[in-house]
Amino acid sequence: MYALKIVFFVTFLHALRGEINKNVNKNEIQAQKHKLHYHFETYDYTTLPFTHAESPVWDGDNNVLYWVDVLNQNVYALNYTSKQHRLKHIGKGEVNIVLPIEGSKRLLLGVQAFVYLLDWDEPNPTDLKFIAALDQGSPNNILNEGKADVRGRFWAGTKGPQHGDVVLEDHAALYSLEQPMFEPRVQLKPVSISNGIAWSLNNSVLFYIDSATRTIDAFDFDAAKGRISKRRTILDIGEYNFMKTAPAPIPDGMTIDRDGFLWVALMFGGAIIRIDPEARRVVEKYKLPVTRTTSVTWAGHSLEELIVTTSRRNMDANELKREPLSGAIFILHKLGTGGVRTHKLKFNDSDIY
Repeated sequence: MYALKIVFFVTFLHALRGEINKNVNKNEIQAQKHKLHYHFETYDYTTLPFTHAESPVWDGDNNVLYWVDVLNQNVYALNYTSKQHRLKHIGKGEVNIVLPIEGSKRLLLGVQAFVYLLDWDEPNPTDLKFIAALDQGSPNNILNEGKADVRGRFWAGTKGPQHGDVVLEDHAALYSLEQPMFEPRVQLKPVSISNGIAWSLNNSVLFYIDSATRTIDAFDFDAAKGRISKRRTILDIGEYNFMKTAPAPIPDGMTIDRDGFLWVALMFGGAIIRIDPEARRVVEKYKLPVTRTTSVTWAGHSLEELIVTTSRRNMDANELKREPLSGAIFILHKLGTGGVRTHKLKFNDSDIY
């Protein structure tokens, strides 16, 4: 078992930090009335594919990148300083969210529609500490997306029952939870597929994606009260006909850069788009050699590496032959911008809970 882990780590790390570099020239495309330039200079990718990689998050305090493989129920951690790679198999159902906790050795996990605490040092990986249950009465719903706001609250979005690539619409919700009780508070309902969550640089706006709508929406955000209001759409990706794929691309995970622009992974679209939320338009598109891009986050010492998770969920043998890198994690470099420090969950007694 020990030897197997070492081989797995060396292979993974070699791929992650420089298996291949590719130069991509600038391109220009015309789509309806939208003129769009897109390019990136180099990228790396993992040769180890995951079934459905999701929820990448960077812990800048410890120089660790976390992510999950949803269907295999694994949580991963890569330490950029020690180069150590670790994984935990949970075995309690789909694992969709991992989130660092301020000042704690533990992590928050979203498993099925439940919120737990995970301790890496526990010998039994299934020994989780229960915090809360969401969408009670809907046993087939899944906790699909979650992030912490500037006050350390947990914003958690669910999705309805899924069959293949189809999700039952209007069966889910967006919640917030905060210490000390972590009682779920409904912020938005109904929702079909909760996905990208990001805050403006001044924390006055919450950006949110319900993938089924194919839109990126914005809300006024009251950080003191933890409330949202005045929903409006800032972008409908259906207006961009360069995104014609079958099935139609849907917006998935999202992050924000230091210039206040949004970066959104397009599931089924095989691309990352950069959005100017003030002008309400796509300003850049980054195409990858896979169709199912799931989420994004900024990582690295200067927060200038864009981590892109991807999936091979529900792909048949012919699709995988055409897109053998599906499920890999991509790292895009030299994008001309970078991220901002993200917030951690606040849970004062998490280590003794």
